Amino acid sequence: MFKQRKWISNEILNWESYSDSSVVLEKEKGERAYEIWEHAKSQIENNESEFHLADGITNLKRALNHRLKLIEEIYGFKFIKISNKPKGYMEILEVFGVVRPFLMKRLLTIRNGIEHNDEKPPSYERCLELLDVVWYFLKSTDSMVQFAVKDLAFELDEEGDKPYYFGLRYVQQERDIFIINGKIPEKLIYDEPTPNSIEVVLSEIEGVKDIGLSMAYEEKVLELSRGSIHGEIILSDFEKIRIINKFAFSY
Repeated sequence: MFKQRKWISNEILNWESYSDSSVVLEKEKGERAYEIWEHAKSQIENNESEFHLADGITNLKRALNHRLKLIEEIYGFKFIKISNKPKGYMEILEVFGVVRPFLMKRLLTIRNGIEHNDEKPPSYERCLELLDVVWYFLKSTDSMVQFAVKDLAFELDEEGDKPYYFGLRYVQQERDIFIINGKIPEKLIYDEPTPNSIEVVLSEIEGVKDIGLSMAYEEKVLELSRGSIHGEIILSDFEKIRIINKFAFSY
């Protein structure tokens, strides 16, 4: 397969970005965690005995776990390839900007003490705090489980000039693939590596069907207009984390 390489200034990743296409996800799955949370709330607020508080904490963990499993089902954070990835799932989500794990891990520690060591639950006031912590986590991740972004659009509108733009699509296979299509200012495209640049492999991508790429590379010799970019963009770990965060939270 004929391949050509270019390098693009990484400043393009700072252009204004938004969801270009997305999929509406199954509503009931996203709401299930709230149903479990409401049950935990009624148990905690009942507060007739330590057993009500203990059951409330257990169901708070159930609500949290349900949302975490749904997030993983949609995004596959465990399988995204970056160097020195943490082993704990909360820590993985922290890397991608999804959660700050300290209070979540505290909830898990409390629940495990109740479940495995017959420890008493924390005070009523502390249980109410944990109830709020889980509620805020659910709210902060609602968009992630309501819409899955398929394509991100990045746009630069320089005054007096035709807008420049490009789209990114993320494909999770045996390796992470980011497909770029669009029009980039020629001054930001280089024929060899330069500081603060990103490599782009201009070719069809093996194992990935993409209409735009197929149209661009139906000939063995590239006949792209200057500034047109169609291919695989090779992101560093830092850039990959930034882009995947945008996929998770652009809607």
